[in-house]
Amino acid sequence: MPDAEILRFEQLASGPERDRYLSEIDSVFFDSSTKQSFASEAERALFRERWLGRYLTHFPRFGFVARAPAGQIVGYVVGSLGDPAREPLFADLPFLQDFGALTARYPAQLHVNLDASWRGRGLGARLIESFADAVRAEGAPGVHVVTGRGMRNVGFYVRNGFAERGAVDVDGRTLVFLGRDL
Repeated sequence: MPDAEILRFEQLASGPERDRYLSEIDSVFFDSSTKQSFASEAERALFRERWLGRYLTHFPRFGFVARAPAGQIVGYVVGSLGDPAREPLFADLPFLQDFGALTARYPAQLHVNLDASWRGRGLGARLIESFADAVRAEGAPGVHVVTGRGMRNVGFYVRNGFAERGAVDVDGRTLVFLGRDL
């Protein structure tokens, strides 16, 4: 099967098919999410804003998409450059304060998701490298992700150069901070 191409989100965000691409990014986001049901449309919208929307709105230059040969979006990476423990935009994520010493060392953060049929082909690694190259060029010394202990994505991040740098218990579950030097 032919490979997907990696494009900057900004290239697509200003084009004539912007709404279609955003819809396809949303589909990948919700299909990949561990949370699959919502009490209301407002809760669903808040969830999207927290884990995807704010990055597309405030940090579009750090967004990259994977576009299949047929033209559909099959994956993306979004993130930010500045330390989220000190950024008011992320005040709704109090666990970041618990990782404040680590976010100072690994300030850039990312979120990556792929359509299930495109996993296992190296596409996620290519998206991470695109993001890492962009934030490295801006001077970031490191990048991080926060996920749950035992989640299926931990192994993926470790294979892509991340290592556990810390953990914190929040509401009965353990969140792990995975950092990667740039």
